[in-house]
Amino acid sequence: MPTIQSICHWLQHTEWSQDVLQSSLLFPFIEGSHIMALAISVGLVLILDLRLLRIAFRGERVAVVMKQSAGLSMIGFGIMFLTGIILFVTQAEKAYNNRFFVIKMILILAAGLNAAWYQWKYYPSMDEWDQSENPPLGPRICAIVSLVCWAGVIGCGRTMAYEF
Repeated sequence: MPTIQSICHWLQHTEWSQDVLQSSLLFPFIEGSHIMALAISVGLVLILDLRLLRIAFRGERVAVVMKQSAGLSMIGFGIMFLTGIILFVTQAEKAYNNRFFVIKMILILAAGLNAAWYQWKYYPSMDEWDQSENPPLGPRICAIVSLVCWAGVIGCGRTMAYEF
């Protein structure tokens, strides 16, 4: 039975993976696309979180901010996810053994669960509380959790480079 470690070793050493990693154009393009997509996706999530916390965009309803940012944020996340998989495959064994990569994956999972909780618990009643001066405590906690998770993801992503 193959181990995760052996699968990661195999992935990292496939011909395709090595071709991407050694390409002077393709690898930097994929890595740059990953970072740009992260900036788009997380930047738009940041806008929504800041609105939920009433730090910014106070004149806009949460529903409007969410509607204007959700589509592009999801596109950015999709590109970030796809390029992240490619980056992982090119350095799978190194990433698997990197504690910052593991923390990054846990934080991405936590951010996703937090977003799902917000969508399930608070989004359906948003029309009721979106008119009030302050969003309820629950959505504000979701915003704080989101900010912490995404800051951690970015920090771990940058720190990973120093652990390889």
